[in-house]
Amino acid sequence: MLFGLRLFALRMVFFLSLWTYAGPSYAWGLDVNAKAQGLAHYIMAVVHDLNGESAQAISEYQRSIKFNGAQAAPRLKLGAYYLRFDDIPKAAVQFKAVTRLAPQDPQAHYLLALIYSSEHRYDLAASEYEIILKDSAIDDPANTDAYMYLGQLYYAQDKYPQAIGQFLKVLQFQPSNSSALYLLGSVYADSGDHPKAIALFRKVLQMEPENSEALNSLGYMYAEDGVHLDEAIRMVRQAIQIDPANGAYYDSLGWALYKKGRYAEGLMALQKAQTFIEDEILYDHLGDVFKALKEYTLARKYWRKSLDLDPHQALIEKKINGLEKWIASQSSHRLN
Repeated sequence: MLFGLRLFALRMVFFLSLWTYAGPSYAWGLDVNAKAQGLAHYIMAVVHDLNGESAQAISEYQRSIKFNGAQAAPRLKLGAYYLRFDDIPKAAVQFKAVTRLAPQDPQAHYLLALIYSSEHRYDLAASEYEIILKDSAIDDPANTDAYMYLGQLYYAQDKYPQAIGQFLKVLQFQPSNSSALYLLGSVYADSGDHPKAIALFRKVLQMEPENSEALNSLGYMYAEDGVHLDEAIRMVRQAIQIDPANGAYYDSLGWALYKKGRYAEGLMALQKAQTFIEDEILYDHLGDVFKALKEYTLARKYWRKSLDLDPHQALIEKKINGLEKWIASQSSHRLN
């Protein structure tokens, strides 16, 4: 999957952006003294913020919330501090409180989505982005960043129709967005629609001839379909020149060479891939190559390694069973 959010970098961006957040709002049910105390501590916290005094700022935000917990702004800023110092559980508590107190504020939803994504809780992250999209549809219907994030979350969850819908929304506003075109092609590839995937990867390469991901993906599509194999080998080798430490690219090269009947060369490329990645598809490919080379024990070994990583592969189980039956039959013939 291509979904990956760099949480630390985004933490800093969002933390700095919090200075633009609106001032605190106060609940009418509180007494005047509590409101005044909450406001005073909030103001002191902001002063400490401006002076770069993090510990004092945190303490003042905590006091502000203690006197008036109905304020969204100090909770948002306190949560951002917790996030900055990697206290994720406390940050999440504050951001959740902000979403209750100020449901229309997008920053708390974004930050919660980042937290959930970093924890691989993609359903919850997607829910936060859906809230943002719903709220922004009226004020900012061209919010392509949110569509991109949501599409990647759906893709990570194998929710292909939903992912396709989000990437198509991006392309409505930005027809030449190469990232959206590539991701849409990847979804079509994973969902089995190779013609659409190939057309999109070609389009990306027309725009960006040195896009290593598109070169590799198009080459792999050709190898999977057993077509244009010389071109597939050329494109994947070009991708490797651009990114020589990408194990997936060596896997694609090995697979294309195997499909071309160049088994020994394919094995070398796949073994190179193995130095970078551990992947059930790679092990499946190694099993196929070893079978073609009549190294049946090794073929079975790698198919079993593939099953260890993903037990729900009926095709590989069928390969193993078929190989074992064939070996047994050969032994029987020799005995007779």
